[in-house]
Amino acid sequence: MGESKRRILVWVEPGTWEACVSAAADLVPAGTGAQVLLLYVPDDSEDLLREAQAGLWGRGRRPRPVATTDGAELLADAEALLHDLAGDAVISTQQGSGPVERVVTAASENADYLVLGREGDLSRRGPTSLVKHTRFVVDHAQCRVVIVWPSAAPSAATIPPLPPDDPRR
Repeated sequence: MGESKRRILVWVEPGTWEACVSAAADLVPAGTGAQVLLLYVPDDSEDLLREAQAGLWGRGRRPRPVATTDGAELLADAEALLHDLAGDAVISTQQGSGPVERVVTAASENADYLVLGREGDLSRRGPTSLVKHTRFVVDHAQCRVVIVWPSAAPSAATIPPLPPDDPRR
């Protein structure tokens, strides 16, 4: 029985994609033709909230324009970088739609690894470095999860000390 190819899912997001693609390249075994899916899902939750607020409070007002990310361009950039870093990989891209955390979690069912980036408070280590969608995906993914700092991780000094009454002190 032949060995199956490694399947890696990379959640591509505007602030973290380069670090995630680089980490995914590290997971691609040389010469194996590992399968890498680059997945981008636009987060429309802010748009929905803005539309609801405009409907309830802003009658007669125009909603403010929202800066959007071109998913196709982002995926093309991620694919080019991954091709440079892991040319042996079989790369595919997908732009999903729907609730971000649900789409990414569902895609993880077909992966051996999910690579995603931290997007919350990046000034210190801890749970606040994961935003709501990321926390959900980490808790519900169906595969191994690799969480990547988009830049250098903060110093260990940012970890809160043990409380004074902690018996492990």
